[in-house]
Amino acid sequence: MGSDDDDLYPAHIFNPPQEEIDRIVPRLVWPQGKLRVIGMEVYGQNTIYDLGDGRIVKAGRAVSIDEAKAMVFIREHTNIPVPKVHMVFEYDGWVHIVMDRIDGVALRESQMYNADGTFDPEAALTPRDGLRAVMQQLQEIIDEIRSLGHRFPPKMPQFGSWPSGPYQNSYFTDDLPAASFHTIAEFHDYWLERLDKSYKGAALVQPVVEQLRQLRDNSALCHAYAPVLSHGDLAPRNILVKGDRIVAIVDWETFGWYPAFWEVMAARNELMSKALIEAQSEIFGEITLEVGVYLRVRRCLAASF
Repeated sequence: MGSDDDDLYPAHIFNPPQEEIDRIVPRLVWPQGKLRVIGMEVYGQNTIYDLGDGRIVKAGRAVSIDEAKAMVFIREHTNIPVPKVHMVFEYDGWVHIVMDRIDGVALRESQMYNADGTFDPEAALTPRDGLRAVMQQLQEIIDEIRSLGHRFPPKMPQFGSWPSGPYQNSYFTDDLPAASFHTIAEFHDYWLERLDKSYKGAALVQPVVEQLRQLRDNSALCHAYAPVLSHGDLAPRNILVKGDRIVAIVDWETFGWYPAFWEVMAARNELMSKALIEAQSEIFGEITLEVGVYLRVRRCLAASF
């Protein structure tokens, strides 16, 4: 590790003293210590503990040191709001990231629930007229991440995780790629194989398969499909807001190099209120062919389990 890496990823954060770890571990009590927001537990594939001192701990099978490094990297080189990382350590086979607790609520809940945690879209924490402002900020964040990718390009263009290697993303979890993809055609082929494994050529999904094959065949004739740096999963659950202001983007384990359409697809791939859908369409425009096809691909695969 060079001196620049030592400055950006210092030992007191990424190799903390054992006594510091020993102070944290006894406070990781499940389920009593799990983070709660507006009276509700925070659900996800990982566990988030509230230390009660302004910090939280994220732990789980999908948590990695690269996720913590991505958060530090983004905070250092952009104005994107990201929780500050205080410490990273491994315990009981899992990586644990100690970070700031953010005073905000996931957009997934804030678009539909009031301050009491009651489902009430008409009196939601983020009102209807504030959703457009949130989507505008999200568009600016997407642009800033892509600009960062131009400033720090990969040594070899690839479709995969940051800083390198295959995707570590919940969208790919059921059949993780063994390596990064060198072309967009390889990216499309991966999803074609997933559909084939799940449905064995069933007529039900053939229209989606044909659309995806067409995307692959068209992309093979064009060399303009370069990967862009992306968060990888800007769905409402990963956008923390306070009213109409984004206060943090979380869950950076998905950070990597994706096709340009992926970020908008992921932003739409979650249950949303009609008002949020309208705000998304106003800022991001109508759904493109690629976004529409991959939304259908994702729904087919989700329905196969």
